[in-house]
Amino acid sequence: MTLDRIEIGFVADLKRRPDWRLCAIPFRVQLDGSVHDYSTEALVKGEFRNAVYADKTRPEPPLMEHGCLHSEAWAWGTGDRGLVAIKYNHTAIELAVACPWNQDGESALRFGGAGFCLYGEPSTARYLAPGDEVAFGTTLYVPFEGGLNQAFARYRDFLDSKGHTFSEDYNPPVNWNVLYDVGWYHSDAEELKKHYTRETILQEAEKAQECGCELLYLDPGWEVVEGATLWDESRLGTVSDLVKILKKEYGLDLGYRTILRCYRDHWPHEYLIKHHPDRDVGAVPYGGSPLSQLWELCLCNPQFWQEKLGRILDISRHGVRFMMIDEMDWRGPCYDAQHGHSVPTTPLDHIRAVYSLCKEIRARCPGLTIEAHDPVWPWSTSIYVPTYFQQGFGDKGAYDENWGFEYMWNCIDDLKSGKALALYYYNLGCNVPLYLHITMAADNDNCLFFWWTASTVRHLGIGGKYSHPSVEPAGGLPPYDPEKRFAAYQEQMRLYQRLKPYFVRGRFHGLAENIHLHTLPAAKGGVVVAFNLTDAEQDFRFHIPIDLLGGDSQMPVEGAEAEWTAKGVELQLRLGAMS
Repeated sequence: MTLDRIEIGFVADLKRRPDWRLCAIPFRVQLDGSVHDYSTEALVKGEFRNAVYADKTRPEPPLMEHGCLHSEAWAWGTGDRGLVAIKYNHTAIELAVACPWNQDGESALRFGGAGFCLYGEPSTARYLAPGDEVAFGTTLYVPFEGGLNQAFARYRDFLDSKGHTFSEDYNPPVNWNVLYDVGWYHSDAEELKKHYTRETILQEAEKAQECGCELLYLDPGWEVVEGATLWDESRLGTVSDLVKILKKEYGLDLGYRTILRCYRDHWPHEYLIKHHPDRDVGAVPYGGSPLSQLWELCLCNPQFWQEKLGRILDISRHGVRFMMIDEMDWRGPCYDAQHGHSVPTTPLDHIRAVYSLCKEIRARCPGLTIEAHDPVWPWSTSIYVPTYFQQGFGDKGAYDENWGFEYMWNCIDDLKSGKALALYYYNLGCNVPLYLHITMAADNDNCLFFWWTASTVRHLGIGGKYSHPSVEPAGGLPPYDPEKRFAAYQEQMRLYQRLKPYFVRGRFHGLAENIHLHTLPAAKGGVVVAFNLTDAEQDFRFHIPIDLLGGDSQMPVEGAEAEWTAKGVELQLRLGAMS
């Protein structure tokens, strides 16, 4: 039996609830900057949409969500109080679906229950053989009152209870990404020999040390070719030697990025994805120069999975402390029956293969932290897999950290446009740590995006003193003084390191979208990070309830004028434009 529609849930009469709203959790602001928060009027008029990711270089199934909204959870109520409808499924991809409809003059909202979305998820319910059963994920209805922040807190606390959070001793290193200054050479062997060498890597290590970083992170360039997962000893020496030198001479650990696709014809073709049962495999056109084509590997093939694992372990077992799982996005169904997987493969098959790889790597390399990009929609616009899916430290999950959604290329514009507010709402609703490495070259002299990232991303990475043109957006970056910017980052890093426990293990409180409070359990006080995201100097005045600060009396305040009352403290400060 094939199911094309599933519509299960409660139904609410929208005309009887004119002042209610439906707000997505945790992405009230979706990754593309659109607001996923709707009045009943907007629902009735059909003025809503899901942000989706599309890649025309791969075959993509049709979306099965016309007229419906999806999110991990929804706040449904007056805004001040209501219900949080949570969908939780740790074995299949399933989201909370909400569907407004109009018929015969009536307007209603179906919410909770179960329904298809994305490419037909949960795919486990699409095709049922005789005698088969399917179990949907758990749906929870949790009341909230006191505003939307409380609704977000209900979901965050629920995920914490399931182990989807940071560990008690979580203390990620501040990474220095060599990419921003060394450049991206896209597997050009001659250019890599000139520019991506042991000498240039150690020059980056010197910058990292000077800026107070704790780990040197190698983005594209360390491999023989991108996607081969073979360390280029001819340029870089051995992994073990580099690990030792970095630790001994610079006090740094080592991290790197690995990908699934390959940008040269390196792997045996029997490992490639077969998009059609009657067609040969080969290169796939992909963008323009220098990325004109790629080769798509099938991670659902157990033989290739083992080979990929072996190559990763040959690198990571030498004391590597951080890995990024990037460019492992699902490239469409595979029809190769010789691979030993179901035919055709589904997004869920691929997702499971990626996370099982992560889990095995982490099990074989104690002390290694893994950040994993979404295995289907990996970068921006939207994610496919729930933020919590298979995440957990130690034996609680397959990987540790989520990706910070690509907010590093046009970071100031992302703040001005509101796109980067997605990071704020993520933190209100989820404690799964994010990792993001930013380039100081794209920031401003006030280090505005440094502090936005420090406040909303638990694992911070920086780089880019000089900025290589190959990693700049079209049109380049605004001019800046590299020495001045680097000195500013050095100063801010000293302050960040002093307050680091609040940012990496603290509880995030949103006093406003631009005013964040970080507190630590069993510690009095906290750290406030306030932002002026306008082009003019502004005065700010705001209240912090005493119960958020873990005390019952006045405390010393630095950086703002303070007026204490029995209920808390009123803070007042002036901030310059874009600071």
